[in-house]
Amino acid sequence: MKQQLMDCQSWEARYRLIIQLGKQLERPSEQELATMSLIEGCEAQLWFSATPCNDTYHFRAYSEARIMNGLLWILLQELESKNAEQLKQFQLTAFFSQLGITQRLSATRLNGLKQIEAYLHQL
Repeated sequence: MKQQLMDCQSWEARYRLIIQLGKQLERPSEQELATMSLIEGCEAQLWFSATPCNDTYHFRAYSEARIMNGLLWILLQELESKNAEQLKQFQLTAFFSQLGITQRLSATRLNGLKQIEAYLHQL
């Protein structure tokens, strides 16, 4: 997936791929959404949760915006195998910059993602 994103020849192609990837993110039930943290600062509503699982965490995330769901799906793929110490060191902006995404995100979308980064650093 990372290589696919980096291989996209244009932002439009990368954008389409991100939206396609977001379709893989399952919408939580209303009950599940109620148990997840509502992330402030994003232009669309965004929910996130982390559940301890052995030495790592299991993450759930969802947004009302299709592009955000794609970004969240990409992020969850990266986070799923990390332990608490790795999560504290995780640099979200650097990760999305490596994929050629950060420079195209609106300030409010990036702000929502940075709130998730702060959440991760507190685990």
